[in-house]
Amino acid sequence: MLPTDCSIAPNARVVAPYAHTLWSAALSGGVSQAQLTQSLGRSQVGDEDVRVSQYLAMLQTACTQLGSGFGWSLGQSVKPTSYGANGILLLACRTLGEALQQVLRFESLVHDLGRSSIAAQGGQRVYSWRNDCASHSAAGALVASVFSGIQTCAQWLVDGVVAPDEIRFVHRLSAEDAALIARASGARVTGGCSANQVVFAAALLETLIPQANAAMLPLLQQHANALLQARHPSGQGIVVQVRKRITGRLGGGQVRLGDVASDLCMSVRTLQRHLAQAGVAYQGVLDDTRHELALHYLASTTMALAAVSDLLAFQDTSAFNHAFKQWQGVTPAAYRSEVRSVN
Repeated sequence: MLPTDCSIAPNARVVAPYAHTLWSAALSGGVSQAQLTQSLGRSQVGDEDVRVSQYLAMLQTACTQLGSGFGWSLGQSVKPTSYGANGILLLACRTLGEALQQVLRFESLVHDLGRSSIAAQGGQRVYSWRNDCASHSAAGALVASVFSGIQTCAQWLVDGVVAPDEIRFVHRLSAEDAALIARASGARVTGGCSANQVVFAAALLETLIPQANAAMLPLLQQHANALLQARHPSGQGIVVQVRKRITGRLGGGQVRLGDVASDLCMSVRTLQRHLAQAGVAYQGVLDDTRHELALHYLASTTMALAAVSDLLAFQDTSAFNHAFKQWQGVTPAAYRSEVRSVN
């Protein structure tokens, strides 16, 4: 595995869909799976999050093989779904400005690589990205991938060209890389700046997103808030912490005991022992969490049953129906009808 020179928290993570975008782009570019496996420390990117150190090692491997321009091309591979639960939220927004606000608010649901901010500057807006891995050898490619990904995602959302006025990088770029980014982005490109920034016309924020879903947005924001709270479990007991971790992983695939134990920085056996001391088992906590969220979604939203099933990480709607009937004694559709008839 390549060494990293980035000082990061041991629990800093990158959500699986975002890491998988890197994995797929590197493979498509010609990096061998064996090289990526060595960097990642396991056979492939699966449904679980990866550590920031693993993500950076893969990025460095790709850049070594494909050149420093890989960072920008990596960002061109993203789709809204690359951002996990946050990407689904972007699809419901009315304008690019509304989508950008969600990016700023829920960025930690995607990664712990850095953080975004935005400021007004006359008729322009300045988007800044703080690189929390600035000392890593792949730092420049990382920033390029973030900026390219945001532009690519914005163009995907509006189904059109979204071009900034200027892109500023802290790291110095080769003439070749600067020309590549300028050509791809349509912006002036400058290296050796005091901050990583993208400058664009304020009017771009008013660009409408054709597939916006105003009815779904509040629900998705509520779900994202629950995920955000789960990123920082409080010391309210092991059951509360496990429930928060489960909530944080729902919507991204099956929520396994080992993943939750890893999130809490303990072994599976230790977590099982703590839960047993609290008088519960992991499967019971998982079922209770899903049950509670299912009741909320069915009673408080108009979300389709298939969407509720997906958010709760069931294999399919049939599996959700079966589990809900065991919990509640009626099907999800029947429960929703009963609640609405009372209200």
